[in-house]
Amino acid sequence: MKYIKNLTKALLYTIIFFIISSLVLTIFNYFNIINYQILNIGKIIIPILSIGFSGLLMGKKASKNGWFEGLKISLIIIIILIIITLIMQEFSPKKITYFLILIISGIFGSILGINTKNT
Repeated sequence: MKYIKNLTKALLYTIIFFIISSLVLTIFNYFNIINYQILNIGKIIIPILSIGFSGLLMGKKASKNGWFEGLKISLIIIIILIIITLIMQEFSPKKITYFLILIISGIFGSILGINTKNT
């Protein structure tokens, strides 16, 4: 039960981080503070950072195999993203590469989390 609570908490923090970051980026673009090229870079960087953050949170809660916890949380998020992508009919080979990068981000975040947690 505690694992599900930690998993839900990490997913919730990830979604909140993703929404707030996307909203700030969109507002900056709306008021012409940033240009369209930076917006495109932000659309790539924000999900990588948010999944890395969720991996970090799961790694801090893990007792061993931090990379595996990051893999699990990343796969959960990737499955949700694949379902959304299939519904929107925007699936392409480039998306598969991007999803692999997101998985690596979650694994790397959880490795950092397990190595930086207080014992």
